Amino acid sequence: MSNVPVIGTYVSEDNNFTFKISSADSSNGAIRGAYVANYSPVGQLNVEGTIASFAWVFNKGQGKDGVAPFTVAFGGSVRPEPGRAYCINDAWSAVYLPDNTILAAGSRSFVNQDGVAEVRSLGTMRFAIR
Repeated sequence: MSNVPVIGTYVSEDNNFTFKISSADSSNGAIRGAYVANYSPVGQLNVEGTIASFAWVFNKGQGKDGVAPFTVAFGGSVRPEPGRAYCINDAWSAVYLPDNTILAAGSRSFVNQDGVAEVRSLGTMRFAIR
């Protein structure tokens, strides 16, 4: 059996972002769970479903199939209906480390119907399981 990301809730070191892993499928690298950002131009973001992917480089021939470190990408997008008043997208590019922490760099894009358009960094930080 391969190792995959540990099921649980990972919280950023500044406590503003949460990445919950409910399931991780090693056959396709899909992660289901939830992403929460405590702040945004429209308040708190909550996204659930398939919110991440992962991939590793080690293989069975090396005797290490599926072990950390490996890459992880997670985040969430929101475009509320009806009306589509805005679109917001948080994207984190990360590595899952052998100590079951995630080192991630994030970015956010936001547009609304008033013509506001923003792209910003969410920073680089560690996420730890709680």
